Amino acid sequence: MQICKNKIDVHAHSIMSDFPDKVFMTYHSPEELLLKYDMLGIEKGMLLPSVSPEGSKFPITTDHTVEIVNKYPERYFFAIGLDPRMVDNSSDADFGKILEFYKSKGAKAVGEMTANLNFDDPLYDNMLAQCAEHDLPVTIHISPAIGYSYGVVDDPGLPRLEKMLKKYPKLKIFGHSQAFWAHMSKNVDREIMKGYPKGKVEKGRLWELFEKYDNIFGDMSAGSGYNAIARDEENGIDFLNAFQDKMLFGCDFCAVTDVRELAGWLDNKYLEGALSEDVYLKICRENAIRILKL
Repeated sequence: MQICKNKIDVHAHSIMSDFPDKVFMTYHSPEELLLKYDMLGIEKGMLLPSVSPEGSKFPITTDHTVEIVNKYPERYFFAIGLDPRMVDNSSDADFGKILEFYKSKGAKAVGEMTANLNFDDPLYDNMLAQCAEHDLPVTIHISPAIGYSYGVVDDPGLPRLEKMLKKYPKLKIFGHSQAFWAHMSKNVDREIMKGYPKGKVEKGRLWELFEKYDNIFGDMSAGSGYNAIARDEENGIDFLNAFQDKMLFGCDFCAVTDVRELAGWLDNKYLEGALSEDVYLKICRENAIRILKL
């Protein structure tokens, strides 16, 4: 049995080593990130810009991200950075030219969406409709409240997410963050949405949404995705098997000091026989290739 040494990371961030954001943040340079990729057996990663002020003290534009991709085209690809308030801050803003332009340059998705507005706000609604029209998946970071940190805002039970899943059935939505993954289990409130709940899982809202909607996918990056799967391994393995075609490997390294455990956990579960080779490879790379049309 050989572990997968060409995983695809669907959630990556990077800045040039001399980029001004280094003053405020500690995202990896492209070269620093590649060192971690080589250690973890990751072939390439999708770079997500940071354009909303809630999500970054200094914007990392799509153009800056494209520069990195052009420098390392075999190791990185990119998503488009959009904020629903861009263009003219209206519910009928035209994002079409932006989406068409970057899609022609190779963009595979839109995100990470971090503007701190309700997910069904008319501004988000307008932008999501156009992402669906241009067949571009979206990566969302869900937040439990307006004014709490960053991210698209939803309530316990994720009713706004369900509303958008139902309204735009052709729009692929990659769910991410503590507030999203906390719903692996039942009885989630706003405080639980802010953290990394531990202990036994009772099948919660995510089971329902993943069973009901074809257009929801699991971005397993960061501590939130790993915690959701590993906190109750029996449930986690069941979830991966049940939704094996919807789960996406990711890292979300936000600081050079970050340690992400998901790659090693998946490798070990495969070697132990807890995950079949088919499921393991789907999660590590094959789903990303299929869903993002790589």
